[in-house]
Amino acid sequence: MAVYEAPSVEADGARVRQMFDTNVFGLFDVVQTFTPLLIAAVHGSRQSPTIVNVASVVSRIPFLFASAYNASKAAVTSYSDTLRLEVEPLGLRVVTVFMGEVSTGLMSADNISFGADSLYAEVEANVRQRSIDHAKSSIRPQAFARQVVDELLKPQTSYIWKGTNAVLIWFLNAIGHRKIFDS
Repeated sequence: MAVYEAPSVEADGARVRQMFDTNVFGLFDVVQTFTPLLIAAVHGSRQSPTIVNVASVVSRIPFLFASAYNASKAAVTSYSDTLRLEVEPLGLRVVTVFMGEVSTGLMSADNISFGADSLYAEVEANVRQRSIDHAKSSIRPQAFARQVVDELLKPQTSYIWKGTNAVLIWFLNAIGHRKIFDS
């Protein structure tokens, strides 16, 4: 599934629901299905069985024309924080990956179509170009995966910020005011 990019006030409700079904409700279902197996694996395990949820840096910054995707990843972030606290007494660990830009094909200029009647028709070409530039400048999936696995192997890790610009966004999110990303 590609990122659905559309102006917030013009987004297709069915496509937004589909994205939430995948990114949020799919995650809920997978966690609920596998948690009994993870709990059973706690005894006799040298490390806590780990649930890894992939959020995104866009859960912390306003990524224009992707509000539905941003919101779905913010839901993953909030769910993961709560889940981490709830399953810790059961011997499970939750790690949230704040994925920065990774050249996965998730963003595609071909997926952007605001339409001729859009309030934002005049900026559609710029949004398409943003997707093209993203693919060129982002870390490759293999390098991203190596970085994430290295961090996951550290038993105290609860949050991982990896991918192009992820550490910068973490830093600005940590020290900046809420509107620091508006420009």
